[in-house]
Amino acid sequence: MSAETVLRAPEPLWEAVRTDLLSTPEMERAAVGFAGIRRSGSVRQLLFRDWTPVPPDEYLVQLGYHLEVSPVFWARAAKRCRADNEAMVIMHSHPRDREKPRFSPSDDSGEKNLIPKIHARADVPVAAIVVSPGGVTGRLIEDGSPKDLDVRIVASRGLQPAAIGQDQDVTFDRQVRALGKDGQALIRSLRIGVVGMGGLGSHVVQQLTHLGIGHVTVVAPDHVTAPNLSRLVGATRRDVWLRRRKTHLASRITRRLGGKTRITKISQPLIAPAATGHLLGCDLIFGCTDNQLSRTVLNTIAFQFYLPGIDLGVELQTASMGGRVTWLSPGGACLWCMGVLDPETVRVEQLPAALRRHEEARGYIQGTDEPAPAVISINGVIASLGVTEMLARLTGFAGESSRSSLLLYRLTDGVVRRASPAPAF
Repeated sequence: MSAETVLRAPEPLWEAVRTDLLSTPEMERAAVGFAGIRRSGSVRQLLFRDWTPVPPDEYLVQLGYHLEVSPVFWARAAKRCRADNEAMVIMHSHPRDREKPRFSPSDDSGEKNLIPKIHARADVPVAAIVVSPGGVTGRLIEDGSPKDLDVRIVASRGLQPAAIGQDQDVTFDRQVRALGKDGQALIRSLRIGVVGMGGLGSHVVQQLTHLGIGHVTVVAPDHVTAPNLSRLVGATRRDVWLRRRKTHLASRITRRLGGKTRITKISQPLIAPAATGHLLGCDLIFGCTDNQLSRTVLNTIAFQFYLPGIDLGVELQTASMGGRVTWLSPGGACLWCMGVLDPETVRVEQLPAALRRHEEARGYIQGTDEPAPAVISINGVIASLGVTEMLARLTGFAGESSRSSLLLYRLTDGVVRRASPAPAF
């Protein structure tokens, strides 16, 4: 059985491609794209990195229904793919098609001749995409036959996923009245990651389960302890006595609700290969940790692998007490840009325990293990803001206007302020 293949493209890059391909309404246009290759379980991901339009002097034929491009152009592209181990994405337009495009017999014939020649030069995946004013269709050519290609545009609003059916479960009747049938069906199709199962993460997992999210992957290496009981949703003293993993609570929440949400428990640190491997198969990740090392990893995943994230944070130690919800995706500001991450703190959190104790003894670092204040009600506010932001971005039920990437809740006045910091790089 062949692996499912997904092409992920950041919205700014994809919009540049789409604009160019549809810039001549009476003539087809072509371009070549380059994508990194990554496998995550049974899913192969092509991460769209770069593209090059076909220069005018390299069209052999350019009509409104047919294209031919110089073999020299494809040979140069194949050479780069071989050298950099990148997938090739052959792209062209059907500018007159107002519906979602289909590959034409002319496309089939051209690819049948072209792709074996590309494979002879570079043993890499070759995908084909056709773009029209009505949408985009993709396929992957392997062993001489086309296979489905799931094209996903990672947008500033959210993720534009594959086509989905409709969920008819009456359990969600009231929810459907708010989100719509398509919105609920989308929710049912999602794979969401949650990193951290403490005061924030337990709220998030509970809400995702009630929403009917299809699959939730929970990453949390620690056990339930007595201080957790005041803020960890669903925890009991029995969990403390039995030293149960926090991930156990996620399964229990779902089981008691009796819903269809599937839970994958990863009781390992985020930096473990098993944890990151599972998360890279998700559609979106919630960051619910209180350390900067985890945030650094999630920040990297969001921008390197085009996997949107929502980072949650609570701050009760400063004059501006409250919390924040931060949307992370290509084209927006990252946690470094926003000043959330501190290089020295990240360095210290990566130190081996013995070296950290040595630096603490010599006075180089201080207070690294001091627990942060936490109150369950404030955790609930921030978690709810984060989950609602996910719904607004993915289902569009809150309107189609652009959304801010940073939400700041201040306890002093109860106001949520919005901002969209610009990328610093």
